[in-house]
Amino acid sequence: MSEAIKLFIEDARAVSIEEAAKIMRLTFKRTGVEHPQPCPHCFGTDTFSFNTKKEKWNCRAGGIGGNDAIGMAAHCEGLDIKSREGLLEACSIVLDRDIPDEGERESNEDRAARKKRLEERRLQNQADAATRADSQADFREKERAKARGIIKAATVLRSVAAPPLGRSYLQHRCNSFPDASWLRVGANVSYWHGQDERGGPLELYSGPAIVAPFIGRGLVEIGCHITWVDLHQPPKFRPLLFGLTKKGLACGLVDWVFGDAPPLAIDLADGLYEQLPTKKMRGSKKGGLIPIAGNPDARRWVGGEGVENGTAFGVWEGWRGDSFYFAAGDLGNLSGPAEPSSRFAHPMLKKPDAKGVERPVMVAGPVPKRDQDADDAMWVADHVDELVLLADGDSERVMTAAAMARARARHARPRRIIPIVWPRAGYDFSRMAVETGE
Repeated sequence: MSEAIKLFIEDARAVSIEEAAKIMRLTFKRTGVEHPQPCPHCFGTDTFSFNTKKEKWNCRAGGIGGNDAIGMAAHCEGLDIKSREGLLEACSIVLDRDIPDEGERESNEDRAARKKRLEERRLQNQADAATRADSQADFREKERAKARGIIKAATVLRSVAAPPLGRSYLQHRCNSFPDASWLRVGANVSYWHGQDERGGPLELYSGPAIVAPFIGRGLVEIGCHITWVDLHQPPKFRPLLFGLTKKGLACGLVDWVFGDAPPLAIDLADGLYEQLPTKKMRGSKKGGLIPIAGNPDARRWVGGEGVENGTAFGVWEGWRGDSFYFAAGDLGNLSGPAEPSSRFAHPMLKKPDAKGVERPVMVAGPVPKRDQDADDAMWVADHVDELVLLADGDSERVMTAAAMARARARHARPRRIIPIVWPRAGYDFSRMAVETGE
């Protein structure tokens, strides 16, 4: 590899997620550091996002993510970053310049200057990475402290002192609720979105919410999961919240305020406003899980992505005394990252490449990534000998099946059985529970 190519790659490694996203013309929200949007590679509505503060990107549909601009560009363009060609193409994208000609001749002076610059770039990259790591660690600890504060301020769901809306929500969504102390309810939990005139966080809404802890090994609280509740908004029974997009701001529209009528359907379709998620996570979720009912000392664990599905399945089972029920929070935390070589072409879904040619969507495969960190997915206690994994039948089938197979492979241990339970096609367990009344 020529010095020109080495320097080209090092220059690309220095490009931030934000700089690359602008070059790639990805969508930025008007405020905040998290920017969800349809994945340029896997489609979906908000399955892809990048974070300009944490220097991370993630695709929930593809079950893949990373912390550098090169990997983000490779995923968005369907490039194989493990190949020389794919790596250089991804570098070319984030730098917005052509790949150098390896055959060009350099003088001794130019070569010496290039080597010096390459070494300086490497050292600077290392220093920047260390600074980012320190900043991220500080940010993560502050977020965990905020999460613990939210949990502490909420009341145990089963308590007579808890706002009844939490139990009513689970009754509507799951036909019942667990008689356990893990889940909590807050009467007025703030929903932060956007910034005020001084650049501080802006409270868009405050209302009742179910608060669930994320726990790591040792049952330490590392974060929390918040689900806002509105029993006047079936079938999900969560409030309708909207935000003004960057495109809407450019068109001269004003921020949506809670209590206003919902934006016009045409404005939502045109991307002037967006419907905001009514579930959020604070602190850390990576490697943790959400306890729903039972004791983690149990030898049988049962869980899937969301609290509602785990609760509905527990209700259907009658909350078995030998089981611990949990939720992973999302599919990526349930299954962990995939080995890149296990990626495969979706048998049906296709998308146009940069030249407009229809190509199959690539799916994160069923093989767990080699040498991954212990907290790359939720933890499962070593004593568990039966792990029941709950799949979502209303998610894209092929991608979900691959992720569930990856979860089973990741959590496999000698003498541990791991059945994967699927609901009816097009359903999740929560919807099945409501429609069957069981």
